[in-house]
Amino acid sequence: MLLTFSIAMFVLILQFLWQKMESLIGKGLDTMFIIEMLAYASATLVPMALPLAILLASIMTMGNLGEKYELVAMKAAGISLWRILSPLIVFAFFMSVVAFFFSNNVMPKAEEELKLMVYEMKSKKPAINIKPNEFYYDIENYVIRIGESDKKTGLMKDILIYDHSDNLGNNKVIKSDSGVMKSIDNGNTLLFELYDGENFQEDLKGEDFIKRPLTRIDFKKEVLRFDVSDFSLQEADSDRYKNSYKVMNIARLSKAIDSLEVAIVNDKNFVLKTMKTDFYADRQSVKSSNHRDFYNDYDTLSAEKKLNVDEYALNKISNLKLRYQNVQDNFKDDTEYLNRHKIEYHRKFALSLACVILFFIGAPLGAIIKKGGLGMPIVVSVISFIIYYVLGEMGNMLARSGTIAPWFGMWISSIVFLPIGIFLTIKATSDAKILSAEEWKRKLNLLFNKNKNSNAK
Repeated sequence: MLLTFSIAMFVLILQFLWQKMESLIGKGLDTMFIIEMLAYASATLVPMALPLAILLASIMTMGNLGEKYELVAMKAAGISLWRILSPLIVFAFFMSVVAFFFSNNVMPKAEEELKLMVYEMKSKKPAINIKPNEFYYDIENYVIRIGESDKKTGLMKDILIYDHSDNLGNNKVIKSDSGVMKSIDNGNTLLFELYDGENFQEDLKGEDFIKRPLTRIDFKKEVLRFDVSDFSLQEADSDRYKNSYKVMNIARLSKAIDSLEVAIVNDKNFVLKTMKTDFYADRQSVKSSNHRDFYNDYDTLSAEKKLNVDEYALNKISNLKLRYQNVQDNFKDDTEYLNRHKIEYHRKFALSLACVILFFIGAPLGAIIKKGGLGMPIVVSVISFIIYYVLGEMGNMLARSGTIAPWFGMWISSIVFLPIGIFLTIKATSDAKILSAEEWKRKLNLLFNKNKNSNAK
């Protein structure tokens, strides 16, 4: 179990890192920040890793027992498969409780902290890395180019800096033979010490556009300060994600679902009441306006009045359709937001129960295929888990859009796999060889010979 759980966590963390790779690269993040982020990510992945670990561990355990004929020995001693599995069943239920505890208590807090850290990481600009013979643009209002850079001493040579702070183009240019770069003020300020250079400044603000005074100042040493606070890690507001459905436990989700359902019903009633009021107001305005021709016989109207009535009616219909579409879109968004809360509510129970369901998939399979180790068990467990995960994701997407009920979308994997687990358990207790290559070969030979004899007759 420890081995398979470690493998599952390792794979899921690699997937997390792959998704966040673009935000991680080139940011110069502190090692402790990355370790802390991975710790929170691991806590959020435990409910997903436990079912996969139990599936793989159960196949390996029962497969080893079957491969070494220990199952045969126990059955010969009068011990049934259910008696053999009973301590493992208790363990699977215990791990299901652990998974629910993580989903309801640990995962919401870890998810909130992880979201804050990911936001801080994304808002941080890439670390300052000025490469030789390349223009560096990431410092606002400045463009920097260096010719050489000594990695040991930090001394840079042939430095060229364009100052665009006046938004007048390259009217300010600093050229220096050498210089060093330092970070001060906890990384919020970049200090440039330039040696043996020239400062050029062209006046483009004067009234005489043709005569442009150019000032050139030689210097032995000049110090420039750049505000690079955007490059440092800024802590996000701790309340930024507190109302996200992913950071809520069962109690908060239940309360939020009730509030959202009441709000949607109130919005529906308000829209219906408002539309009825508007319809009544439109009717009264028509009666008291030049459009009272609506209440006369249309065929008796002149061509000009018919045209006016038709245009008025078409405009009203167009406005009503547009208004109805807006109401429908708002209602769709509100319903999808409500469904996300319901999905998260059922996900906590579904992932927990998955530990038990996948155990009843893995243990019978291990007893039937009688193969231990990390070969066949990994293949079978990965295929099974992929099918389970894909069904869950399909149900998730359909539930979000409102195509199916949220509870059905989150439980569809369990509904499909539970009968399979019962079937495999029954076959394993009766020593059926449903996955034996020899048994399938024998059945195919019998079928082939039967068809051959019937054709001969």
